[in-house]
Amino acid sequence: MNSVYPWLYLDYADNIWKFWVNDNGELLYNIMYEEGKWTKENVIDKDVLEFTVYIQEVGKINIVYSNYRGELKYCTMRHKQWIGKILYTRESDRSQIQNLKIQIIGKNMHIFYMLISEDATDHGILMHCKWNGRETAVNALQDIILLPNVEEYYKVSLRGTENLDMIFITDEGNEASVYYCSFQKNQWTPLKRLYGIQGENISLQILSDESEISILNRSKENSVYILDHVTMDINGVIKGFRVYDTNNKLIEPILFTESNILYCCWLEQGGIFYSIFDGEGWGDAMCIESGSGVPLQKYNACIFHKKYNSIDEREVYVTDETDLSIYIPSEFVKRTKNISEDHGNEEAFSLSQPNDKIKNIKIELHRTKVINKNLDKKLSALNMQLQKKQRFIEEYEENISKVLKDKRKLEENYKAYLEVHENSQKELQSIKEKLLEEKSRTDITEKRLQETEEYKESLENQVKKFEEEKNMLQKEMERKVQENIRLQQELEMEKNQSIMDRLLRRK
Repeated sequence: MNSVYPWLYLDYADNIWKFWVNDNGELLYNIMYEEGKWTKENVIDKDVLEFTVYIQEVGKINIVYSNYRGELKYCTMRHKQWIGKILYTRESDRSQIQNLKIQIIGKNMHIFYMLISEDATDHGILMHCKWNGRETAVNALQDIILLPNVEEYYKVSLRGTENLDMIFITDEGNEASVYYCSFQKNQWTPLKRLYGIQGENISLQILSDESEISILNRSKENSVYILDHVTMDINGVIKGFRVYDTNNKLIEPILFTESNILYCCWLEQGGIFYSIFDGEGWGDAMCIESGSGVPLQKYNACIFHKKYNSIDEREVYVTDETDLSIYIPSEFVKRTKNISEDHGNEEAFSLSQPNDKIKNIKIELHRTKVINKNLDKKLSALNMQLQKKQRFIEEYEENISKVLKDKRKLEENYKAYLEVHENSQKELQSIKEKLLEEKSRTDITEKRLQETEEYKESLENQVKKFEEEKNMLQKEMERKVQENIRLQQELEMEKNQSIMDRLLRRK
C-alpha cells in the first residue's frame, strides 16, 4: 500500500490509531478511544519523508519509514515507547527513498521502495530489502523511467503464503508499459511485458490468487477518465475489460474481493461508486454514498477481526473530520446486499419504495449472476488444475516406471559388478600372497647378499692387512739385504786388510 496515505489501525478494543506525516516532516500518531475524542498528537520521529505500517496478529505495531538523510528505519512500540533501528542508508546523497511497501513471508520482512533522484531527472530504481530481524540484504530490481503525475510506480501482492506478484510501470516514449515479475522460492522470475497504457494520471491496483492475477488501471485520455481491468491466468493468457469511463474526475480506485466476487470502487463527484465483475464483463456503476459535503480520502487501514482473531490490511475511504467516518469497501457491498435481502422480505417492504425494490432486486440478481459465473470460472480453473495434476500424475507414473526399469538395470549391473569385484578380490589376494612369498625370498636373498658383502669386506680387510704385512716384510728384507751387503763389504775389507798385513809381515 502507498505510504503517501495516512494509516489507520482498528485494534481489538475498537480503538482507532491514526498515523500520518505532517507538513513539517514529523511522523505523528494519536488514538481515538471514544467517538470524537482523540488523544494528543505524539511524535514518533522527525524529518520523515514516507512511511508504511504493518500490524502483527498479536497487535504489535511495526513501522518502516524513510527520512531526508537517506535512511531506511524501523521502529516498534515496546512498553509504550518507540524503539527503532536503521536498516539501510542510501549510497548516494542525491536520491530519496519513496513508495515504501511491506510484505511478510515467514520470518522475513520484504521491504520495497523506489530510489528517486533529487535532481528532477526521470530516473528511478526499484529496490528490494529483505530483513530477518538481524540482517538486511538489499538488491536493485529494476531501473524505471518515471512518468509525470504518477504517485505509485509499482504494486506488490502476496499470492498464497510464500509468493509475491509485482507489477511496475515505466515510460517507453510513445506509451507507458506495465511489466510483471514474481518472487518464488526466494528468487525473482524474469520480467514479462504485459501491455501498454496511453494517457496520463495513471494508477495501478493488483490482486492475486492461486489461479489469476487482476490488475486495475486508472488513466486519463482526452479529458476522459478510464478504468480498465486486465487479467492474467496461470498459463499467462491476458484478457482486458473496460470497467468504466466518465468525463467527471475519477480518483482513488480500489480493487477488492468479497465472497469470491471481484469489485471495483472509486470516488466521483464526492460520492462512492462501485461495479461488479461477472467473469465476462463489468456491470453498471452503482452509487453507495452520494456525498455529504465532507470530502472523502483514501487511507490505508489495518483492521482487527475478533471473529477470526486476525489482522486484515486494506484500503478504505475516510472523512477526515473529528468523528472520522470510515467506509470499508467490503462492508458497504455487504450492507447493500443486506438491504436487498431486507427488501425481499414482505414485512419489511414498503409500497412507497417500488423503484428501490426493483433496483435492489436487480442488484441482487446481478450479484447472484456474478456468483454463478465466478463459480463456473472457478470450476473451470479447478478442472484445468485437475487436468494439469492428472498430466503430472501420468508423467510421475511414467517417471516411476522409468526409474524402476533403470533400477532393475542398475541392480543387474551391480550384481555383475559384485561378481567382477569378488573375482578381482580373489586375484588380488592371490597376487598379494605371491608378492609376500617373493618378498620373503627377496628378504632371504638380500640377507645372504648382505652376509656375502660382509664376508667380502672381511676378506678385503684381511687382504689389506696381509698386504701391509707383506710390505713391511719386504721392507725388512730389503733392509736386511742392504745390511748383509754392508757386512759383506766390511768383511771383504777386513779380509783384504788381513792379507795385506800378512804380506807385510813376511817382508
